[in-house]
Amino acid sequence: MERKDMIKKYIERVSRGEDLEAVRADFRRDFEGVPADEIAQAEKVLMEEGMQLSEVQQLCDVHAALFEGAVQTGGTDEPAGHPLYIFSKENEGLTRLLDNELAPAHAAWQNDPKAAQQALIAALRALSRIDLHYSRKENLFFPYLEKAGVTAPPKVMWGVDDEIRALIKQVLVAVEALDAAQVSALYPRMLEQVRNMITKEEEILKPLLRQHLNDADWRTVARESSQIGYAFAQGIEGASPSDAAAWAEHGSADPLPRGGAPIQLPSGYFQPNELTALLNTLPCDVTFVAADDTVHFFSEQKNRIFPRTRTIIGRQVAACHPPKSLHAVEALVEAFKQGRKDSESYWIQRGGKFILIRYYAVRDTDGTYLGVLECTEEISELRQLEGDKTLMS
Repeated sequence: MERKDMIKKYIERVSRGEDLEAVRADFRRDFEGVPADEIAQAEKVLMEEGMQLSEVQQLCDVHAALFEGAVQTGGTDEPAGHPLYIFSKENEGLTRLLDNELAPAHAAWQNDPKAAQQALIAALRALSRIDLHYSRKENLFFPYLEKAGVTAPPKVMWGVDDEIRALIKQVLVAVEALDAAQVSALYPRMLEQVRNMITKEEEILKPLLRQHLNDADWRTVARESSQIGYAFAQGIEGASPSDAAAWAEHGSADPLPRGGAPIQLPSGYFQPNELTALLNTLPCDVTFVAADDTVHFFSEQKNRIFPRTRTIIGRQVAACHPPKSLHAVEALVEAFKQGRKDSESYWIQRGGKFILIRYYAVRDTDGTYLGVLECTEEISELRQLEGDKTLMS
């Protein structure tokens, strides 16, 4: 029996109502891994033999769970700016939205629907941007698969995408109406569908795309993606619209050397004296303590609020504070490292000055802790501002 026929038999066993875990165990016993194109072929065979699309669609979540973790994804990760890189980063951002915004809002709703209504509405509206993610997939990815004869997965996924869109709208309407019973009925299904689609995109769709799209195809996708839009990857390095445009033009989202400047950043470039002068011109004093808890940098404004000397570079931050305040400093840094806090502010009044001291956890796009940024600013004049000022003095 060909492997595609064996896979088809496993899907049919699940469709007959056999216990998913039992079928999954047999599958993992018989297969160390299965190429994604064989999943596509199995779906195609089912439909060619008379199974309706709606029936295959009902199996979509089930057989995705069956294959989860066992699919041979094939190929290495794409470079920054590549459409598939951005697509995966959107799924990472979507997962964070589900975990960090939607889940807490829904939990609060279960305790007190009226008090949590607005928070849950905001989270659901943010989730509705999934339409952009799905639309790029449906209108830019699927045509290439269909041209290659891979027809079943696009049809099935598109149908489930539409179910998800409808469920999000239905849950949102129920929340706006404070219909707790309807939310209880629809929300779990919506969440399950969204999470399952993430799995299917990462473990089934991506390998198929890698197999059937060439570099020219991906450049077309990159150029056209802005016509539809992006979601969930805001602020993720390598996944912005400008990164997509850079990859489409140059085959890389890495910034090209510009102006012969030795300091090249994703969003610009500097000569060392330019960067030094810029940092020293900021309206606040800044100090950076790296992840190793040593001072790596401080700006040298003409009128610093608190004195700094270059001898502190490379010094442990604990040695830069008096014993009486050391405990508070260490507690804040630890909270940043553990991800319990992202910022903290303090203010003091001294000699007629109002001094604002702000601390920020510095993290990379993956959330890895890189250090602490301290910003100190005298804001007495800012606190006294009123009305508007729209003309130069």
